[in-house]
Amino acid sequence: MLNPQEEAKREQLKSKCREMKVVPPPDIFIGLQVHKDNKLLFDDVQRGHSWTRIYWNYIFGMTSGCTFVDSSFGAGYISAKRFNDGSMSYQGNIIFTHGNMLTGGEGTQLGIIVGIGSTAFNVDQYQLDTVIVSGSSAGNLYYNASSVKSTTYDAVGKTWTIVGSRIFNNNSGGSIVVAETGLIPRDNNGGVTWLFERSLLSPAVTVPDGAQLTITYTLVDDFSAID
Repeated sequence: MLNPQEEAKREQLKSKCREMKVVPPPDIFIGLQVHKDNKLLFDDVQRGHSWTRIYWNYIFGMTSGCTFVDSSFGAGYISAKRFNDGSMSYQGNIIFTHGNMLTGGEGTQLGIIVGIGSTAFNVDQYQLDTVIVSGSSAGNLYYNASSVKSTTYDAVGKTWTIVGSRIFNNNSGGSIVVAETGLIPRDNNGGVTWLFERSLLSPAVTVPDGAQLTITYTLVDDFSAID
């Protein structure tokens, strides 16, 4: 659930942003529901905190017109490590060729993904701690297609809201504890994938065998400083 103290601090920060005419980073809210036999077993909304360096490098590259140019990764470099194999992305205009990070096809590790790892977040992470593979074998969850459900503008609150969701089916024969989530866009040219966001869940979510996990990401951009 959302922490009232943290939410109050965020409202103070947003007030300062409006005062300085600055648009803050997008808010991340992660909705989590578990259903089995038409019964709701778990229902929670948690705040995501964790845009990665790769995401911020992407934003900077889009703003400045520079591509991923450095062969090293970390502070002081405009580059990325690939989610699919850990290799470097630092040549060409691939920074401009990505699809929506909430959208992924059936069975693919694109869009909303999940894992069982509990390693603390680090901005330089390029993979989940321990990703859950799509499938029906032991330890797997089946990834249904994910999509953007809505994109709306609130003229009163001056916010843009994007909502995307994905359903994961547990046909593995045992319970699976989902402890981390992430967002993966795709390079439309070469199939390269990057991790833009990783969040640790607190509490983690137990998905019993035969149950269905629905994850809904809500991204909110607050434009009240400029609109």
